[in-house]
Amino acid sequence: MIVPHVVNFGLLFGAITSWGLLYPFLQSKRGQWYHTDSRTSLSGMNGYKIFIAVTMIITEGMFNFIKLLTVSSIDLYKKRQQNDSGKIKYMLTSPSLSYDDRRRLDVFLGQRIPLHVPVAGYIGCAIVCSVVIPWIFQHIKLYHMALLFTILPVFTFCNTYGTGLTDWSVAQSYGRFIQFVIAAWVAVPGAVIASLAACGVSVAALNVSSQAMQDLKTGYMTSTSPRAVVAGHIYGVLIGSVIIPSIFLAFEANAKSTAPIGSKDSEYSCPSAAVYRAIGLLGKRGVKELPDHCITLCLVTFFMTLAIETIRLVSQRRNWKLHSFIPCMIAIALPFLAGPYFTIDMCLGSVLLIIWNKRNRPHAELLSSAVAAGLICGDGLWVLPSSVLSIFNVHPPICMKFLSSGKQVDIADSFLNTLGPHGRT
Repeated sequence: MIVPHVVNFGLLFGAITSWGLLYPFLQSKRGQWYHTDSRTSLSGMNGYKIFIAVTMIITEGMFNFIKLLTVSSIDLYKKRQQNDSGKIKYMLTSPSLSYDDRRRLDVFLGQRIPLHVPVAGYIGCAIVCSVVIPWIFQHIKLYHMALLFTILPVFTFCNTYGTGLTDWSVAQSYGRFIQFVIAAWVAVPGAVIASLAACGVSVAALNVSSQAMQDLKTGYMTSTSPRAVVAGHIYGVLIGSVIIPSIFLAFEANAKSTAPIGSKDSEYSCPSAAVYRAIGLLGKRGVKELPDHCITLCLVTFFMTLAIETIRLVSQRRNWKLHSFIPCMIAIALPFLAGPYFTIDMCLGSVLLIIWNKRNRPHAELLSSAVAAGLICGDGLWVLPSSVLSIFNVHPPICMKFLSSGKQVDIADSFLNTLGPHGRT
């Protein structure tokens, strides 16, 4: 209900395109283009999913990065010529802004953080990490970290832009892509450890930036100073650097000695660990380990995304009506990675908001954000009781699963055979 309709329906279109058309086609090529069904390997379907989606996301992100850099440079030049901050001009050219919007704009732009502060902070953190991390993980070198921190702002912008549009971060996908590149670059014994270290740094940076985007959006809506939001982030990172290792040590102390934390047999297993290790091994072996035609599909996706973004930009500049019906490619790419399940929820919110606007537009404009916030908070608060129930091994009395046609009997029989005589009754 908060996300624009074109983004929500773009998510649905991406879900239909990927899980309804492309993935069934790729599954039909098993045995010809690839020969594994392992979820921890990029040599099978997982390779197509990750690389096609990441290509789509990075292409649009780079396109918007270049566009933003060009527009910002031109705008900065004009402002210096006119000696104008831009805020007054925006208010004068937007007379329809309400008092609340003008107040939000005044707080948000009037208490901006000077540009040199985040730049200096980033350079300082990059220098510290480039020295400390190679000292801890000797397989990754200082020049690897230096290059990583040089290109990270581009990936950070792409991910933050997508998070601002869809409220959904794909930092893990960027991390896997960077891990693959670093592993292929190192390509010696220890490349997996080096790539995992680079992936961890990348995911941490991307998650912080995307979370900052969400909090700044909330701060704008609540007329909170951006400086207070950033200060809260800094305090949170400092507190988290103490609390999170303590929580890990607590879980590790309770783990069985025969099943270390994170292992497959542990009570606190980490299934994604095998995925990241497989990505590192695949990167070390090179692009030739990817499934057949994966690079070709990525190139097609690249040019298709570039063409759609160009049409979108031209239609926006010329005020064509077509612009309102062209979804952003990041919205289309998200279901490729996250699955199609959440797209129905997003579209349902848009449909309800459209009906609400038809019946009572002022009422909808006033309360839709509050209703959406309540739904988000309710869903988030359920994580706490769910975690408590999991700790005490409380399981739901009913388990439901939907199977594809033609496989019901085989899968049901294999599942029932694992339950024993008591489970079958």
